[in-house]
Amino acid sequence: MFQPLKNERFFERIAASIQREITAGDLRPGEKLPNESELAKQFNVGRSAVREALKVLELLGLLYVKRGRNGGTFVRPPDPDDSFATPIPISTDVTGRDQLMEARRLIEAKTAELAAIRGAQEDIVALGDELDRARRAAGVPARFIEADIGFHLRVAEAAKNEVFLAIISSLRTSLKKETNSVIRQDGAMQQIVDAHEAIYRRIKAREPEKAANEMLRHLQHVEAKIGPM
Repeated sequence: MFQPLKNERFFERIAASIQREITAGDLRPGEKLPNESELAKQFNVGRSAVREALKVLELLGLLYVKRGRNGGTFVRPPDPDDSFATPIPISTDVTGRDQLMEARRLIEAKTAELAAIRGAQEDIVALGDELDRARRAAGVPARFIEADIGFHLRVAEAAKNEVFLAIISSLRTSLKKETNSVIRQDGAMQQIVDAHEAIYRRIKAREPEKAANEMLRHLQHVEAKIGPM
C-alpha cells in the first residue's frame, strides 16, 4: 500500500502519506490500518516513527484507536460539520473535463512555483523518488499512473499549502481516469516522464517562474492529447 521512506524523512512524512490516502479516498472511513510493525516494514522505518505519526493523525481527528478484541487503528468517519477536512473526490462526470484542466493549469502551475521557493531538501528527494518510480514503471500502466499522480501530489506537498494539496488530492480519481486515456497513446509515458523531469529540475534549481512554466507546458500537452470530450 505504502512506499518505503528514506532515512532522512521523518514521522511527518509518514503522517502526510497516510493523510493523503485518506483524503483521496483510498483509505475509507472505518477501514483498519495495518499494525505498527507492518507499517514500519512498508515505510522502511522504525516503529517509533510510525507510532508518532499515528498519534499526530489521531490528534488531527483522522484516526481513532479501538482497544480490545478486533481492535486497532481505524480511519475516523468525517465530521459533517467539518466538510473541508476530507474533501469529496471531484469527478469529471460532474465538472466536465474542461473545468478539470482549467483548474489544474491554475493551481498546479502555482504549486510548482511555490515548490521551487518553499520545498525542503526532503521534498526534493521525494520528487526525485517519484520520478524514478515512474521511470521504472514505464510499460506497466497501473504502476505508472500511481507514480504520475504521486509526482503531482509531491509537488503540492513541497508547495507547503494545505489548501492546494487538499484540492489536488480530491482530483485523484479523475486524474487516474484522464492519465489512463493519455498513456494509451504511443510514446506518451516517456513524454510524461520527460515533462516531470523538466519540472523537477526547475524546482530543484530554485527557479519558480520556470518551474511554473514547465508545469503549465506539461498540462497543456496532456490536455491536447486528451482532446475534446
